[in-house]
Amino acid sequence: MNERKQLPAFNGWRAVAILLVLGLHTEYTPGMPPPVCHWVFTIFDGLLGVRFFFTISGFLITWLMLQEENEAGFTSLKNFYVRRALRILPVYLACLIVMALLQVAGRAVQNGYIWLQLLTFTRNFYQTGHFECPISLHFWSLAVEEQFYLLWPLVFVSLARSTRKRISFLAGTILFSIACKIIALLGCYNRHLYFLFEDNSTLLFLDCLAYGCLGAVLLDTRPAGLKRFFERFLWPVFLLACLCLLVPEWAGLGMGLQSFGFIFLLLQSVLVPAFKPFQILNHRWMVKIGILSYSLYIWQQLVFQLWPAPKLWFLALPMTFVAAWLSYNFLEKPFFPLRSRFRAH
Repeated sequence: MNERKQLPAFNGWRAVAILLVLGLHTEYTPGMPPPVCHWVFTIFDGLLGVRFFFTISGFLITWLMLQEENEAGFTSLKNFYVRRALRILPVYLACLIVMALLQVAGRAVQNGYIWLQLLTFTRNFYQTGHFECPISLHFWSLAVEEQFYLLWPLVFVSLARSTRKRISFLAGTILFSIACKIIALLGCYNRHLYFLFEDNSTLLFLDCLAYGCLGAVLLDTRPAGLKRFFERFLWPVFLLACLCLLVPEWAGLGMGLQSFGFIFLLLQSVLVPAFKPFQILNHRWMVKIGILSYSLYIWQQLVFQLWPAPKLWFLALPMTFVAAWLSYNFLEKPFFPLRSRFRAH
């Protein structure tokens, strides 16, 4: 069971996450009537979608490293970083080029400081608090993931195939992130370190990522026991996990609890894919949307915020899917064969 064989429901969860994000961000479309904006703002929780993505990312990269370790006897950091670069950079750099052309044309001007953040994947730190061009604001979440991709594999390899040490480290990471949330809530930090406790700081989302990593470790080491557990307590686990998703984000602490609930749903959907509530996740259209999710994420803000026809505001979302389809087929897929060369065989 690996990404090449496709984990059950995995692309379906990606689809749920990106639809939550897209639904919220349609409110930026010029010409959208206020009542519709209010409706989408009420229905779609884009930040919950982002936390889904964080948990999925933590799960996925840990799972892939574990599979490589099982097959080859070790995890190649070089291969991991090359695969990530080939996955992330082609579409991302293409988007930055489009943004640069828009800036030259005077359509969407971003200052040098923002460009430095975009080029170093630090868009989640040092928010100015002043108005700035919003077309790249959503890249704060990609910055969080890239910082995580940089550090977690180093820790994973250094723990030398010890499941106990990896679980202990991830549990400690979760506790550390919760402590950072409390510090941010109370404001008890040095004013020179304020950027570490801003709303989009990586420290405040480490628990969301770590829950995904922990889920992958448990699935790899205890698949039979997990499957029995989820089958025996099918509905109780599902309902309690869904209840966690409804917890308010009070003081930011609810964010971690939502991810805690979500990793149960993710594992249950992988191990018991025939369970009725999860069947829609494997529907072919959900799978297709999940496959397009990265390109949808990258291009959405350019389409929504620079939409040129306010009277046709309802076409902005379909055009986002058109842009994502083109991006996937002409910027993502061409790199698939090259990425496969850096996998364990």
